[in-house]
Amino acid sequence: MLNFTRPTSTASATDLVWPFQGRHLVSELMGSPGAPIALGQLMNDFPTVTDITPVGFLNDKPVFACSVETANMDVMKYTSGNLFALIGRIAGEQFDVIGRAYQLLCWERDHRHCGRCGKETSLADKGQSRACEPCGLSVYPRLSPCVIVLVTRDEELLLAAGAGANRRFYSCLAGFVEPGETCEQAVQREVMEEVGVEVDDIQYHGSQPWPFPGQLMLGFTAKWRSGDINIDPEEIDEAIWCTADNLPPVPPPFSIAGQLINGFLKSLS
Repeated sequence: MLNFTRPTSTASATDLVWPFQGRHLVSELMGSPGAPIALGQLMNDFPTVTDITPVGFLNDKPVFACSVETANMDVMKYTSGNLFALIGRIAGEQFDVIGRAYQLLCWERDHRHCGRCGKETSLADKGQSRACEPCGLSVYPRLSPCVIVLVTRDEELLLAAGAGANRRFYSCLAGFVEPGETCEQAVQREVMEEVGVEVDDIQYHGSQPWPFPGQLMLGFTAKWRSGDINIDPEEIDEAIWCTADNLPPVPPPFSIAGQLINGFLKSLS
């Protein structure tokens, strides 16, 4: 388990780091998927290692994230890939830790200067925030709450393929919570906007951090109340009612969407 307390000391050559190139995680070709790499090794093998960011303590040892330049990466030693590629290949707890590393790296990179006065910020509050000394503004890592809901009707479940998603799988409906809105209101609004049906009996299921780049997915179930499917083509490519014996490709069980779907299917047995 990761201790979320962020290291305040400078990373040493022996400290472990998750290196990123943009949205891609760099891993050792012959190593375990998603395993961190010693900073000294990265400094020797990559011409540019920047934005070294404290993440926490893993097995009582400090761990960090960083940015690397992969233009001349040794492809016989390293590989890189989108975080999506790790889903289902590593444990959910490990994925969440790597997601935290990526989120903190992005947060520190994007908040080096104050959004109010433009001056430089620095880590404060034991590394939990970035503070602007001239104007007093403190900025914490941004999390965007997002509801995701499985709509059911008797033994059917409503699944949708997102617009432009190449139909990799059909999933639950999801959307961001608006200011001044409860999660339950967001569920009702998103379902109506995306597929044109009304729901009730909204029940909270659980949550999952989702680092693309900083969502907190809040999972719900809801029961169909009225209406026929009428999709918003800007958001949804196709939405269908399914049963257990005619499911399309769905998200992996580790994801909150997979948990919602599998939980409903188990309730039928």
